[in-house]
Amino acid sequence: MAVPESRIEAARRRVRVARYTIGAVATAAFALFGLAARDAHPATHTGSTAAASSATATAPRTEQDSFSFDGGSSIAPSASAAPSVQTGGS
Repeated sequence: MAVPESRIEAARRRVRVARYTIGAVATAAFALFGLAARDAHPATHTGSTAAASSATATAPRTEQDSFSFDGGSSIAPSASAAPSVQTGGS
């Protein structure tokens, strides 16, 4: 004859089943989220590269557009600009 399960043992079994269920659902949700993020990323889409490159026109690069660390340009405001000074107030 089988020994009846106590209430504590039944509760522990239900908690164990719930933990495994939550873990499985969380794993599946994480995988689906990863697949959705990968599908939504524009770099993963393949298509006609010739059509995409002909549709986007790029402006020719000039010397003004370039960036370098040689220290040839300044970020300071122009000399003709008067500094603005606020006085008073709180």
